[in-house]
Amino acid sequence: MKNLLFLGIIAFLFGCTEEKSSSVPNYQISFSEELSLDFGEVGMSSEVPFSISPLDEKNESFLVFNTFYRRLDTVSFSPKKMRLAPGLEIPKEGPGSIPSFHTINYTEQGILFFTANEFYYFENGETIKMKMTQVLNDGSGSMKAIAEAGGNGVFQPAPFKGDHLCLIIKDSKTEKFSLMKYDFESFTEIPFSFDYEQLNRQRISFEFGKGSTVSNSFSPFLTFADSLLIVSYPFMNKISTVGLGDFEQSDFQYESTLFKTEKDQPEKNSGFNDWEEFVEIKNKWDDDVSYGVVYRLNERLMYRIVFESQDESPKKFLELFDSSLEKVGEFDLTAIQPKLKGFHITAEGKILMQSSKDADEDIFKYYLVSVDPQ
Repeated sequence: MKNLLFLGIIAFLFGCTEEKSSSVPNYQISFSEELSLDFGEVGMSSEVPFSISPLDEKNESFLVFNTFYRRLDTVSFSPKKMRLAPGLEIPKEGPGSIPSFHTINYTEQGILFFTANEFYYFENGETIKMKMTQVLNDGSGSMKAIAEAGGNGVFQPAPFKGDHLCLIIKDSKTEKFSLMKYDFESFTEIPFSFDYEQLNRQRISFEFGKGSTVSNSFSPFLTFADSLLIVSYPFMNKISTVGLGDFEQSDFQYESTLFKTEKDQPEKNSGFNDWEEFVEIKNKWDDDVSYGVVYRLNERLMYRIVFESQDESPKKFLELFDSSLEKVGEFDLTAIQPKLKGFHITAEGKILMQSSKDADEDIFKYYLVSVDPQ
């Protein structure tokens, strides 16, 4: 990818923080005061989900997809550099156009644009479209879909230098997953063993008719961490890694004193009497414990957010891992700050958590969570 949409770093404002903290033997966490950005200035809403991608390896500034204007805006969340600025509109037709997309991934080589079953990028001034069903055609006629990362708006299947990307591809007929690497010339399958025993136990599906099926959000997640690919699951705490050099797979499972280690198995997986029965069982499954994507926090640590009891008093927990994926701590975030939404992202070595306190459509409110050794 060459000559792609490159954006500059934005100007900055200043602020200050007051902290609330908690600790475990090795690490302590602290919350900043509630911070805010006026999304209304660029025509965005804090209540509408958005795709976001870091513009630099330190996560100091970000590219945000403004769906209202089909524009790529830039934002910084740091109290010392806080600002949101309008960027470039992405045309639907003509040169440099992207017909449809809903998530983005910025790299040094350019921007990748994703839908559920295809992605786009620019090369030598031309738009390149990669439709998974076509480029991975195996003669079966089966649809191929991209397993994206769980509705948090953060989807980073490519390393920052952008010389390749990796995707989890789902086959609609077999319900099997493949781990694929694309080097902007061809696709290669990476040997990987998905946990189909658990995937089959947790999948809930309803058939409207021949070829039309609706399922719960059970697909695995994928994250880059240096030369490792990290695969995790929304319904259990298992994490697997595979090296891009040796393709060696390692599996990890963890104990917790704060939350369940997996969802309860659904009462029924298929064969529902009607749509209402499917929705009732799916909603119960959705409200059970769920596990977020594993993200890198800094050179030493990785983390994920765990969600439990999505009712009137939803809980959010922080799981900490070292670079070898050994668990080194867990915290009840809502015991420190109960007003938290699900959106989160790494920002300058801290965890940004969206606030749910006094919701305002124009104002994006958030906390920065610091993790420090004791």
